[in-house]
Amino acid sequence: MVRMMSVLAVLCLLLNGCTTFQPSSQQKAGAGIGAILGGVAGGMIDKDNPWRGAVVGAAAGALVGGTIGTIVEQAAKEAAQKNETVKYTRTTSEGWKEEVIATPQEGQQGDYKLITVKTIRNGKVVSEEVKQVPIQ
Repeated sequence: MVRMMSVLAVLCLLLNGCTTFQPSSQQKAGAGIGAILGGVAGGMIDKDNPWRGAVVGAAAGALVGGTIGTIVEQAAKEAAQKNETVKYTRTTSEGWKEEVIATPQEGQQGDYKLITVKTIRNGKVVSEEVKQVPIQ
């Protein structure tokens, strides 16, 4: 277990040093929530070694959560630029259908366009927020 954690720590440091990528707050939030949920689920699923399950689940959850955060950001920016509804759809490896729908609101607020973003999983709205996207 210690060996696996050491390898993960070194890998993170190496990858961090190779890029200037700065994740958005949406990506950070998605990755954080995904890591927490994945860690809890992984710990419960791996009965033989719950710590291993938690680490693997947290890593997978962070990756999926960060990806969804990226999709939400991209959809909001695209909807603001086009001034029309944008929809992204994917099917997860577990067979879940996920949709992100970004819809511009009428008018604007100062230098920002207001975009309503809904995240839908298997036909149920799991989140809805209004984002302020800078007008370019």
